Amino acid sequence: MKDPFTNEEFNPKRNNQKFANSKNRIKFHNTRANQLRVEKAFIDRPLNNNLKILNNIMADKDDETFHKEFLRGKGFNFTIFNSTCKTEGTTGYCIYNFIIIYNSSNVKITRNN
Repeated sequence: MKDPFTNEEFNPKRNNQKFANSKNRIKFHNTRANQLRVEKAFIDRPLNNNLKILNNIMADKDDETFHKEFLRGKGFNFTIFNSTCKTEGTTGYCIYNFIIIYNSSNVKITRNN
């Protein structure tokens, strides 16, 4: 049988053994997880940054309105969000548990518990 990580031939000690040793198995799965992390980084990094900003400015608040320039100054990326939802008769942009509604130069942020 061939080890999928190193392509070396080995005799399996169990009928469900796929890797020659545990070190190869761990490196194989870590490499795959790392590749996936790199592929998703262009979305995950700005999304996580937005979430940190929202958690910071909405620490003790459930509903607040901010100027777009204030958020832009904090480093908020307006093009990244998880999903959209209908709220208050308009489309809201969701970042995890926050709903963001854009009004001309202001942004209304609501914590959705």
